Amino acid sequence: MRGYRHIIFDIDGTLVDTYQTGLGSLQVTIKEFLGEEVTLKELEKYFGIPSFQAADMIYPQDPKLFLDVWEDHYVAMRHYSHFFEGAVDLLRRLKSDGKKLGIVTSRALYELQHDPIMAPVMELFDVVVTSADSDKYKPDPAPTYAYLKKAGVTADECLYVGDTVFDSECARGAGVDFALVDWNGMGVAEGVPADYHVSNADEIYAIC
Repeated sequence: MRGYRHIIFDIDGTLVDTYQTGLGSLQVTIKEFLGEEVTLKELEKYFGIPSFQAADMIYPQDPKLFLDVWEDHYVAMRHYSHFFEGAVDLLRRLKSDGKKLGIVTSRALYELQHDPIMAPVMELFDVVVTSADSDKYKPDPAPTYAYLKKAGVTADECLYVGDTVFDSECARGAGVDFALVDWNGMGVAEGVPADYHVSNADEIYAIC
């Protein structure tokens, strides 16, 4: 372990596999509103930005209505989501080692508060930053700066673990070391700048 005091995690695609739920529900919503057939691959550009921002980009006529319907579909498809293998044990191991655990997510606070998947582990996190905590969003470094201020720590005390270029820019723009997690080495985030590249829970633990 490298001695970071705070380990900051993104949620979607980093701790929880929400690919099918998030993008699948968006796919259905786009079909409903625009009548367009789009692939999940085409929708990956929306993965990692706040849902209200994506809604405004896709359906500016009435983004709130779009978001409400998308949320309904997301809840209906939530059974597809699950923690990546070893993720929960990783959090518990880090906590038992005395590490401070944090979250920096593009999700809204109410989304996180009502997520039954995250509910059992929320007590493990010391600092949580959601879309309500900064006026700018990933890939801007503002959410990471908000974390540093909220936690009362410096950038060199922290490691940010994420899975997208949005996470990378958000962390590195604030001077925080970044670990890119590519679960099982699937190569889904090739070319993303990172201080570390990891593909499973043990590798994440080893760099903390």
